[in-house]
Amino acid sequence: MSKFERSTRPSTAFVLRYGLAVLSVAAALSITQLLRTYFEPTPNSLFFCAIVVSSWIAGLGPGLLSGLLSVGVIDYYFLFPRYTLGVNPEDVPRLAVFLVSAASISWLSGGQRRAKESLRQARDELELKVQERTAELRQINEELRAEIAERKNAEGALLSSEAQLKQAQAVAHLGSYEVDALTGHTRWSDEVFRILGLDPASGSLSRQEFVERLVHPEDREYAMQGYDRVVHEGKLYDLEYRVIRPDGSVRFVQSMGEPIRTPDGGAVVRLVGALLDITERKQSEDSLARLNRTLQTLYQCNQALVHASDEYELLQTVCRILVEVGRVRMAWVGYRELDREKSIRPVAQAGYDDGYVENVKAIWADAERGHGPTGTAIRTGKPSWTQNIQTDSSIAPWRTEALKRGYGSNISLPLMSDSATFGALTLYDQQPNAFNERTVEQFTELADNLAYGVIALRTRAERSRAEHALREAQAELAHVTRVMTMGELAASIAHEINQPLAAVVTNANACLRWLTGPIPNLDEGRAAVARIARDGNRASDVIGRIRALVKKSATEQAHLDINEVIQEVLGLIQTEIRKNEVVLRRKLAPDLPRILGDRVQLQQVILNLMMNGIEAMSAVTDRSRDLLIRSCRYESDKVLIAVQDSGTGLETESLDHLFTAFFTTKPKGMGMGLAISRSIIEAHGGKLWASPNDGPGATFQFTLHVGSKEEEAR
Repeated sequence: MSKFERSTRPSTAFVLRYGLAVLSVAAALSITQLLRTYFEPTPNSLFFCAIVVSSWIAGLGPGLLSGLLSVGVIDYYFLFPRYTLGVNPEDVPRLAVFLVSAASISWLSGGQRRAKESLRQARDELELKVQERTAELRQINEELRAEIAERKNAEGALLSSEAQLKQAQAVAHLGSYEVDALTGHTRWSDEVFRILGLDPASGSLSRQEFVERLVHPEDREYAMQGYDRVVHEGKLYDLEYRVIRPDGSVRFVQSMGEPIRTPDGGAVVRLVGALLDITERKQSEDSLARLNRTLQTLYQCNQALVHASDEYELLQTVCRILVEVGRVRMAWVGYRELDREKSIRPVAQAGYDDGYVENVKAIWADAERGHGPTGTAIRTGKPSWTQNIQTDSSIAPWRTEALKRGYGSNISLPLMSDSATFGALTLYDQQPNAFNERTVEQFTELADNLAYGVIALRTRAERSRAEHALREAQAELAHVTRVMTMGELAASIAHEINQPLAAVVTNANACLRWLTGPIPNLDEGRAAVARIARDGNRASDVIGRIRALVKKSATEQAHLDINEVIQEVLGLIQTEIRKNEVVLRRKLAPDLPRILGDRVQLQQVILNLMMNGIEAMSAVTDRSRDLLIRSCRYESDKVLIAVQDSGTGLETESLDHLFTAFFTTKPKGMGMGLAISRSIIEAHGGKLWASPNDGPGATFQFTLHVGSKEEEAR
C-alpha cells in the first residue's frame, strides 16, 4: 500500500484515488484553456502531466482512467469539430498514439511506484531483522557481562581492567592510572601525562616521586596521608589537591579510585583510579565566591555611604569592609595633592600594609613613579590595574615591597567629581589575576558611589558651616539692631528709670525726717522704706529688661506666655507712647497656650513692630493716633499677635519688598528691622506678614506654634 492508501480506509481510498484522476484531468484542462488566451498551446503536455500525477500517486487504475478522460477531453475541446464527441478519422491515429503513450506512462509510473513500495517493504524487513539481531547481540552482551562478573574473583588482571573501565565510564575524559601498593610503581595513561604537563616518553613517576616533585608543597602531607589511608583501610578514595607543572603553572586535580585486594580478599595490592583536571571548575567556584563577596562588599559599602556623617570615617569604613568582607589583602584611599611633586596623600587604609603605603610614596605626575596603578588612575581618570605584580613592568619601582607583603595583583579606581579626579581607591589582592572584567565594573561602581558620598559629605559640611555662619551673622545683626533700638529709646528709658529713682530719693529724705525727729515715727519710716524698695525694684526691672535686650547671648528656647512677653515690651515704651501722644489699646486673649521660643528675640520683634507703628503715626495730626496690640488663638495649633496702627499706611508697590533687607520707607532707616523680624519668626516656625487696614494705617501680624505638653513637661 502507498502512503496515500495507508492514510485512509479502503472505501474512502478508492474514491480519493479515482477522484484524483478526475481532478488532475480537470486541472490540466483549466490550465490549457487559460493559456489559450495568450497562445495556442499543445494540449498533450499538460494532460501527460495529469496522467503521470494520477498514476504516481494513486496507481495504475487511476492513471488509465486519467488517460481515457484526457482522450475524451482533447477530442471534445481541441479537435475539430469541437465540442462534440465525434472523432475525425484523421485524428484517430493521433488519439491512439496518445492513448498508448498514456497507458505506457501509467504502467511505468505504477511499476516504479510498486518497485519503491517493494523496496520500502524490503527495507522495513531488513530493519526488523537488524533490530532482532541487535537485541540478540545485546542479550549476548548482557550474558558476557554476567559471565565476566562471575569470573571476577578468579582473574586479578581482569578485575583491574574492569576497575579502570568502571572509572572511565563514571567520568568521561579522565586520565587513568595504577599504583602498585607494595613498590609504589605507577602506570599512567597519556591523559595523566597531559594533565601533569609531562612527556609520556619520560615514563611514569613512582608515588613518592610524584608527591615530592609535582604535588604543591602545601598539599603534600594531605596527599600522602590520603594514599596511605587508602592502602591501610582499603576504602574508596576521592582526593583534591594542587600540582605544579614543570612550566610553573598550578593545576587543581581530583584523584579518585578504589583499592584492589588479593583474590582471597587480603591486603591491598593495587590502587586503580582516575585523575581529573578540575582547575576550571575550581576557578569557576572561586570566581563565583569572589563575585558573591564583591556583591556583599558593595552592599555593605553602600550601607556605610547611606549612614555616613564624617568623610574620613566613611573612607576608613569602606577600606575595612573591602578587607573584612571582600577579602582583599589591603585597601587604601589617597587624595591628589596639588604640590610641586604632585604627591598622593594617604587618608585611609585597612588590611596588611606593614608601612607599604608610606614607603611607596606614589605620585600622579607623568613620571616613572607616577605610572603605577594609583598614579595612572588619578592622572587619567580611568581604572588601572596590575594583573600580576611579579611580571608587570608598570609596578617595577614597588615590586619588591609588594611581593614582601604577599600582594599578587592590584587595581586602582579614580574618585571623581564633575569629571575631575580628586583621589583614588586602590585594592591589593593576594592572588594574581584577581580582577576580571566583571569585578572591575563592580569596583568602579563602588568607587563612583564612594566619590559621590565624599562630595555629599563635603557639601553637607560646607552647608552646615555656612548655615552656622549665617545664624551667627543673623544673631549678631539682631543684637546690633536691638542695641540701636535701645539707643533710639534712650530718652524714654532714662525717664522710665528716673521716675522710680526720684521717688526713691524723695522717700529716703522723708524717711530721714521721720527717723531724726524729736520723736522718731517708726511707722512712717517703715512705710517710706517700703516705697523705696518698691521703686528700687521697679527701676531694677526696667534695667533688667534693657540688659536682656542689649545682652549678646545664645538663643535660649523656653515655653513662654506670649501675653507676658508683650507686657514686658509695653513697659519699655510707655514714655515713648506718652511722648508721641499715642493711644495704646490692648486686646490680649486670656488663657492662651504657651509657645516655645526665645524671649529676647520675640521681644525684639514686638518692640520693632510697635516702634514702627508709633513712628508711622508721627505725622498724623487730623485723627487719633491709635495703636492696638492684639493676641488670640489662631487655627488649632498657633497663636497670633497683631500690631495695628492708624498711620499713613502702606503703598501697594512696597508690600512685595517690605521684608527685604535694606528696603526702607523711612528717611533715616536701615531697612533691616522687618527683615530680621521675619527671619526670627520663621526660625520659630511661624509667619510674619503685613496688610493695609480698611481705614488708615496698617497691620503687622505674626503666628507662633503652640508648644506641646510633652515638650513643656521636659
